This record gives sequence, C-alpha cells and structure tokens, in this order.
Amino acid sequence: MLQKYYKKLHSIEELMAFFAASLEYNHSVQIKARGKFRQFIRENKSLWVSLGHVYGKKKPIEKAYYAFICEKLCINNPGEYDEMTKIMLEYALEPSIYCRENALKALYAFGNIDAVVEVIIKLSRNNNIHHRKLVTDGLLEFKGDHTALAESLYDHFDKFNPEYQVAIIDFFRFSGEQLKNKLIKLLKQEDTDKDIVCAILRYYQKYPVLEYKDTILSYLKLPNNEDWECVSTAALVLVKYPGEDTIDALKSVLSSKYWYVRLNAARSIAELGVEEDELLDILQGQDFYAKEQLIYHITNRKEKRLQNG
Repeated sequence: MLQKYYKKLHSIEELMAFFAASLEYNHSVQIKARGKFRQFIRENKSLWVSLGHVYGKKKPIEKAYYAFICEKLCINNPGEYDEMTKIMLEYALEPSIYCRENALKALYAFGNIDAVVEVIIKLSRNNNIHHRKLVTDGLLEFKGDHTALAESLYDHFDKFNPEYQVAIIDFFRFSGEQLKNKLIKLLKQEDTDKDIVCAILRYYQKYPVLEYKDTILSYLKLPNNEDWECVSTAALVLVKYPGEDTIDALKSVLSSKYWYVRLNAARSIAELGVEEDELLDILQGQDFYAKEQLIYHITNRKEKRLQNG
C-alpha cells in the first residue's frame, strides 16, 4: 500500500470508504480474489498496526470502528500474539462499551487463546463489567480451539470476578462437557457465589452426572430456602436425576414461600412422570400453594399426552 493512500485512512470517512470497497473482495465468490485480498492485508499488516496507534488517540467511537474493521478483516492469525494484539487489548479496556465490545470481537476473531484469557483477567482486575451475554456469545464466536479455550479459562478461573465467571460457565455449558468432572468442586464449596452456583447447576442439567446427585439435592435442603435462586435452579435441574430421593426432596419444597421454587419443583415432579396416587399427601393436604402448582403442571402433562396421542 502506498504511503499516501495509507495516510488517507487516518480520516474516519476514508477508512469507512476503504472498508465498504473491501467487502467486494473479502466476500468474493471467487476463492482467488479472496486469497489475493487476504495476502494484501497480511503484507500491509505493519501499516494496520501503525493505524491502530493513530486511532488510539481518537474519539472512542472512531476507535470502535477501527476495532470493528480489524475483526471483519481478521488482521491476525490464531498463532500471533503481537503489537496488533496489544492494541486490541488496550482498546478493550476503554470505558466505551462500543469500543470494548468491538475490540473483544476482534480478539475472538484473531483466535489466540492467551490474548482472550488475558483480556478477561484485565477487565476483571479493572472491574470493567461487560454484559454476561455479550461475553458468553463472544467466547462462542472464538475462531480457535473451543476445547483448549475452555481448559485455559478454567485453569485461570480464580482470576476472574464473579460476573465474568458466570459468563464463562455459560460458555462451558454451550461448548461441551469436557469440564463436567472439574466444575463439581465449585458446587461443593460453601462460599461459592450463588450466581455461579446457579450457572453450574444449569451445566449439570445439560450434562447430567448421576454420581453428583447428592450434591445437587443438598441445595433443596438449605435452611428456610436460603438463597432461593439456588433452590429454584436445583429443583429444575433435578428433572435429569430421577429417583425416590429426588421426588421426596422436590415435594419438600413445594410449600416454599418463594413462587419460583414451588413452580420449578412442581414442573420437575410432573415431567418425571409421578402419578397422582403418589402425590395424594399433597393433593389432599392443606397446603394451598403446593396443591395449586401440582394441579397446574399435572393438568398440563395430561393435555400434552392427549395431544401426542
């Protein structure tokens, strides 16, 4: 790229025009054209790095746009951790959510595991909170090895603050079951944050491990349904862990003062296929709330059976 053309890109308008023109080549149906464009980008990478420093001194919205282009053009390859990586790491620490999100997307697109782990550690240390769903969705877009990324995130788990830990556990849940024998230790710790507990419980709903059933059941025995969110989530998860002990535990929380606990317990009992004659102690009892939820979900179950023939 000639220097005079490169300098034009210092203008946000010119940069936008360049990107608009590049789309024809970057998304060309002709493999040769895409290859030549990729070669052009890679051969001029040093200029893109210099451009990153230029835009680093501009307004956050212009920085955000530069990061957006870096993601779309995928300036780096997965094995590279270099000056371009460091620029995106700096951008990701900006207060502007647009700049931060676009820089994170660029790092996910680059596909370097060390860079992604490092940026989340830095965001945690600086207490820069990014929306959980954006973090989870971004990790799922990572262009490298998801299994290796999950392992690395787990190895550094204690360096992330609870907000990021929850988002990372959700990533684990969507990316596979390779950590099912490791996350249980967090579920067994008494001081684990309740949002993290709920996230791990949901993980074990998707990837059931029957030998961990007692640990999950223990959350239905919290005194006075303390941390009701954990009780409610455990009640829902137990649908994947059938047995008499499960039914007894679910029945015991049907009278909880928390609506979501009652709802999820009744829903799981119905989905487990427990017949009405096994629930007479509740259906004929004096607990209005417990009866209400059970009758509702049992009726739903019957209607579904009729619909399915």
